[in-house]
Amino acid sequence: MIYLKSFLVGLVAAIVTSAVWIVVAFVIDVVGPFLLAKWSGDYSGGSVAVIGSGSILVAALVGFAAGFAWTLRRGRQLMAPR
Repeated sequence: MIYLKSFLVGLVAAIVTSAVWIVVAFVIDVVGPFLLAKWSGDYSGGSVAVIGSGSILVAALVGFAAGFAWTLRRGRQLMAPR
């Protein structure tokens, strides 16, 4: 049962991590050049946001591994005799 729970928490963590990665990457790609243009005084800046599927996959894998490991470790610590 602990493996099923760990798997489900890993899936949720992967989805949340991917969503956060997409938002952060989009905001950095769009807002970054405008801020740099404003600070330098050159208002000719424009930007395009392209987020590749590879970076989203890496973020999902990291989120899944972290969520799975955290839940599995926590569950084993709670079940261990003291």
